[in-house]
Amino acid sequence: PAKIYANEGIAQVLFFQSDESCEVSYGDKEGKYQSQLEVTLPRI
Repeated sequence: PAKIYANEGIAQVLFFQSDESCEVSYGDKEGKYQSQLEVTLPRI
């Protein structure tokens, strides 16, 4: 587990826009974090 402290950044998120459709969507990938409803701990 990782310790996360108040007012400390943990990630950088980038959003990109495209004029083309992706070849494989996140829905198609069926990733291990897909459709989570709550905070999910790492699944190694």
